[in-house]
Amino acid sequence: MSHPPAEQPTTGSAFDGFTQVAKSVGQVVAPTTLLTALLFFFGWHHVYRFFYYFGVDSTTLDPSIREYLMRTVDALFVPLIVVGLLCMAVLWGYTALPNSVRERRPAWWITAVIAVLAVAVLLNGVSRVFVVTALNDGLCVAPVSIIIAVLVLWALIVQRRNRLRAQLPETAPLPRSQAAAVTEWAILFAVIGINLFWIAADYSIAVAQSRASEWAAQLPTSSQVVIYSEKDLHLSHSDVQKARCDTDPTAGSAYRFRYDGLVPLTRIGDHYVLVPRTWTPGNGAAIVLPASPPGAIRFEFRLAGDSPSPTC
Repeated sequence: MSHPPAEQPTTGSAFDGFTQVAKSVGQVVAPTTLLTALLFFFGWHHVYRFFYYFGVDSTTLDPSIREYLMRTVDALFVPLIVVGLLCMAVLWGYTALPNSVRERRPAWWITAVIAVLAVAVLLNGVSRVFVVTALNDGLCVAPVSIIIAVLVLWALIVQRRNRLRAQLPETAPLPRSQAAAVTEWAILFAVIGINLFWIAADYSIAVAQSRASEWAAQLPTSSQVVIYSEKDLHLSHSDVQKARCDTDPTAGSAYRFRYDGLVPLTRIGDHYVLVPRTWTPGNGAAIVLPASPPGAIRFEFRLAGDSPSPTC
């Protein structure tokens, strides 16, 4: 009777199991799908927090997936450049070290100190889930702390395994099975992936609030829009001036009402979002108009210093 071949032992490399886990993840979730999901997650938080700054619930605007993804473009330049420069600095810096330094094993106490610091950083990041402190409340501090600490501890574990393996006879079986290697890499993938989404959420919220604050500060000098409407829109805000263009309904005028004092924020989904020029975070309300309202509407855009005529 033939027997199934015995499971081959691992090669002893630190990346045992990586290929298998990466292939399994790729079969379930394609890399482009995962990247699109991450960008969509980023864009959703960006859109929600940007409009929330003006008191608008973005879920009522029904943004499209394209509009969510477009919101990630300007915000991702800085983190991508920073991450790229840091990665190149680490790679080039390690290569530039002399061989005597790269091949020297650190003393046990240095390894112990690094391990203690990594555990402290890890606990600081995890504590953000339960309590907010001055050490974990910064932008992306908690997820970045978890990722760095986990990678440092993994590197220390790999170094420890190499030392133990060097002390074993060549014929001795390897101390770790393939299943253990796959499990370890699966956990690393999950921990790092979850924290990447956490980073995307934190950073997108910060960028959205910053962009909204900058936009609000430019309201006094932003271009304005004059709305001509066939029907009364009932914009009752004190900073929006309403004028009747024709009091005689039989005169044939297509636009009977005019509204001044508004600044266009954006068009998203099937809606126009506008705010009064005098809007401040504590005073004023954003106005949302459907792109296809009942009755005809005309928008007239003017520069900040170009005041419209007092009459229609």
